[in-house]
Amino acid sequence: MLGLIVGWGLLMQRFGSAANIYAVMGPFALSAGLVVLALASRKLGIWLRPNRRAVLSGVGVGAAMTLITYPAYALLRAVVPEIETHVAALYTAAHQTTLAEALPWVVAIIIAEELIWRGALLHVLARRVPPALAMAISVATYAAAQFGTGSWIVMALALVCGTLWTLQRQLTHSLLSPLLAHLIWTPTVILLYPVTSM
Repeated sequence: MLGLIVGWGLLMQRFGSAANIYAVMGPFALSAGLVVLALASRKLGIWLRPNRRAVLSGVGVGAAMTLITYPAYALLRAVVPEIETHVAALYTAAHQTTLAEALPWVVAIIIAEELIWRGALLHVLARRVPPALAMAISVATYAAAQFGTGSWIVMALALVCGTLWTLQRQLTHSLLSPLLAHLIWTPTVILLYPVTSM
């Protein structure tokens, strides 16, 4: 797990460089997801089993997060106008390829993030430390890995979103719930409807 997390953070340092981040992170995420799947396939089958509560909470939280993001950004921009320049630079780095090329890799990245941080890592930690500490470590390492981008905005978003998705995982006892929320929020806000276009 430690190797996957450190590798994630190191590869995220390519974000914003001339390289297409999806071509860098996508294959790594796919490989990482397959490693977790191979090591915890029985557990993953249980955690990802569809049920009404997991699906409804996943879709509901994902939709709510997405709807809140746009007015929250507008409010933040009114309070801190210089954030617009930073966010625009992040979108430039995130849009270095076509939507058709980026979207499948984004889905692979999201699935791997959930398998690693809200799946395997949280499970391993929960067997060794109290649940609250396991959740805190999971969220902190998730945010630290995203900080490989060099952006405090990305790290702050990872802290907020990671906390919400980790709470979802704990409250629903399902990995499907945060996975659905993540699959709704990230492609919508990052690829389809950037906050800077609103």
